[in-house]
Amino acid sequence: MRVIVIGAGGHAKVVIDAIERSGDEVVAVIDETARTKSLLGYEVSTRVPSDADGFVIAIGDNAMRMARFEHYLATGLRAVPVVHPSAIVADDVHLGDGTVVFAGVIVNRGTTVGENVILNTGCRIDHDCRIGDHAHIAPGVSLSGGVAVSEGALVGVGACAIPGTSIGSWATVGAGAAVVDPVPDGVTAVGAPARERHAT
Repeated sequence: MRVIVIGAGGHAKVVIDAIERSGDEVVAVIDETARTKSLLGYEVSTRVPSDADGFVIAIGDNAMRMARFEHYLATGLRAVPVVHPSAIVADDVHLGDGTVVFAGVIVNRGTTVGENVILNTGCRIDHDCRIGDHAHIAPGVSLSGGVAVSEGALVGVGACAIPGTSIGSWATVGAGAAVVDPVPDGVTAVGAPARERHAT
């Protein structure tokens, strides 16, 4: 595939590596703010080429990534998934358009992953999980079987969730947290066991 990468920050470096290692081709790196002129040897431009197979959003922030995803879909471009060759993804797993699966990730049977999701380095997604659109599963996260992560949620570095629990839409689970009870929509939960963090 010939892929357009949208974004030119640190996250984009890892996306580009996954594309290159999978044997696909980066045809453009787009940054509308033009903060840098090149990234990993690629010219950073604001011009979208017409000869690509699709795009992927290389922005870590979930809300920003969703906004750019919807913008580029509206232009008629197609979002494409990117899977690092070292990732292990079961044959029946559904990966939504624009989702990126990084090095060392494992996704087991019966799992459904939405659109524009980040499955970051070395995370483990067990059987029958459901990951909503625009979510970010950070490096080293472990989700046990049947966990549901809703749209836009962020599960922080090294966090884990017991079987069958849920994380609400646009919720944040802090680094190293242990989710043993459902995390409501929009809540930030930290600690082990994870509990809502209240403003002080």
